[in-house]
Amino acid sequence: MMLLEIIFYVFASVLICASLGVILFKNPVYSAFSLILAFITTGLLWLLLEAEFLAIVLVLVYVGAVMVLFLFVIMMLNINIEEENSGFTKIAPIAIFLGLVIAAELIALFWIQSDHFIGEASFSSSDISANNTLLLGTELFTKYILSFEIAGFILLLAIIVSISLTLRSRKNVKKQVARDQISADPKKRVRMVDIKKGDM
Repeated sequence: MMLLEIIFYVFASVLICASLGVILFKNPVYSAFSLILAFITTGLLWLLLEAEFLAIVLVLVYVGAVMVLFLFVIMMLNINIEEENSGFTKIAPIAIFLGLVIAAELIALFWIQSDHFIGEASFSSSDISANNTLLLGTELFTKYILSFEIAGFILLLAIIVSISLTLRSRKNVKKQVARDQISADPKKRVRMVDIKKGDM
């Protein structure tokens, strides 16, 4: 067994353990850290497969941005773990059944009918000389241009919806209007009242 194969199996084992930790840890913070470890090991596996661009994007986007946001949200929510786990027993049979179905589908996909889905990769001499970033961009903007545009439209729609939710006006909410405060005239806002001693 070559050294690269040993490193590959080590990273794959760490990835499997980290993936199990995501669903087995009761503390959501530990689950988030396990997911970060899973992303990092996935990036290392992609580096071994000479997909440097995908590995860097995975680490920068998911680990550097998304998972940091997840950790921030989890730590700010102050989740009661005991109350959250109390309702899991009700849906445990359904979760186990769905897990077995997905596992059976994966086994059928990768072992029983693997010849129908996975073929030998064929590269020309020009493809080998080009870097993987150029090949990825060429595939995205030629063969998968429609899927790429649909994904971009969905992301744009999500951004517009999230912005519109923050701009909603609610009734009976006290807020400061800087324009009215700056344009206020002290002569109209302050009134001098002469109070006599007998009125006290």
